[in-house]
Amino acid sequence: MEDSPTYDELAEELLRELVGLVGALTPVMVNSTRGETATLMTLSRAGTPMTPGQLGEHARVSSARVANILRALEEKGLVTRAHSAADRRSVEVSLTDAGRAEAERIRAERTKTVARYLSELGTDDATQLLRIVGRTVDILRDRAAREGAAR
Repeated sequence: MEDSPTYDELAEELLRELVGLVGALTPVMVNSTRGETATLMTLSRAGTPMTPGQLGEHARVSSARVANILRALEEKGLVTRAHSAADRRSVEVSLTDAGRAEAERIRAERTKTVARYLSELGTDDATQLLRIVGRTVDILRDRAAREGAAR
């Protein structure tokens, strides 16, 4: 009878697989998680204007990087920046109609891409993957809440 692997052994294997997963991502996939696309999708999900600082916190990028991203998006007509009505010192970023349409196009494209991937996994594996990812999110959020409360 074979011994079950330890959690340390499983952790090492998972970390190797995650490195492999990152290596298998195409540049388009990687770029969609940061930069202009990530900013558009963040604003779309928020549904309300956000400050450049909030966008930077969400993307974990510097204020200089956010400024460059916003300048590019503004030049493309996808976002607007305006002073906040509540605090004239603060700037709020909003999607334009073209920005909302682009975010929806990206969302539809992502959904199709992920659906193709899930179909390759098959129904059983896709269902298990979703269950495990959901459970992982719950565990990590609970841990973060506990660690935040302990500070």
